[in-house]
Amino acid sequence: MSTRFSNLTVVLIFGGFILYRTIFPPEPDDAISNTLFNLSIEITGGIILFGILQFLKNIKNLPLYFQTQVLHRKKKIRISIAYLFRIKVDGKYLLIKSSRRNYFQPVGGAFKTLPSSKRIFEKLNIESDKLIETEKGIAKGDLRVFTKGVNVIDFIKWFNSKKDRETSPWREFCEELLSTKILPKKPFRYIDYEYKNTVRSPLITLDSGDKGLFIHEIYDLIPNIEQEQKLRELIEVKNSDKFIWADENLINRLGHNAGTKEYEHEIALHTKWAHNLKWSKE
Repeated sequence: MSTRFSNLTVVLIFGGFILYRTIFPPEPDDAISNTLFNLSIEITGGIILFGILQFLKNIKNLPLYFQTQVLHRKKKIRISIAYLFRIKVDGKYLLIKSSRRNYFQPVGGAFKTLPSSKRIFEKLNIESDKLIETEKGIAKGDLRVFTKGVNVIDFIKWFNSKKDRETSPWREFCEELLSTKILPKKPFRYIDYEYKNTVRSPLITLDSGDKGLFIHEIYDLIPNIEQEQKLRELIEVKNSDKFIWADENLINRLGHNAGTKEYEHEIALHTKWAHNLKWSKE
């Protein structure tokens, strides 16, 4: 029995008793009935107060709260949670070619879970998205998952707690820039980065027909003098089939060059989210 269902059951039982005793008051000397009446008021009032506090706590997320807790509470929702790097030098941003799609995007990827996450996954009936493939096969441990709408809020709370999951964006930086030799390993073996914002989409309808939610943590790389020099050297190499450098206008137009009226490159929509630190439909 869920906590919500338990609370509702208690409210109905004690609330019913309060209503009964309000309509049919006990005798003044009926100490037991009077005690139960007062106790019922305190218990029911406490649960209602707790519900009000939960509502106020989620008031900023009211649309998502209504959609997941009421409208789509029994429907499976796909949640994808990732981190993205904004790597900027001289007004241009470094984007890399996706290994799965024919577009360029910021360095980054889905957060990974730790083995200890099994407990929360079982509690919230979380299912991994087994359709995502990488060069190494089916992606394992990625925070690309399905869960029923009623569990979405609790899942996001778990993610925000930082328990049982990857918390550093270093892994994808290493895999996508150092292991691929786009950047030299030695100067970038240690990096500084700054958290900028978390961009969350509303609940949207995916191409598959499923309902989906995207969450991206955005980080800015803070290069030291040597690292900045290496990045400038990479700009001089210009673009390749592995990476491009794109300015603000090209990113906001998703690769469309306003001057030539043509697409120079295909740029993923979430690149625009990362750049502007906010979600947009297109």
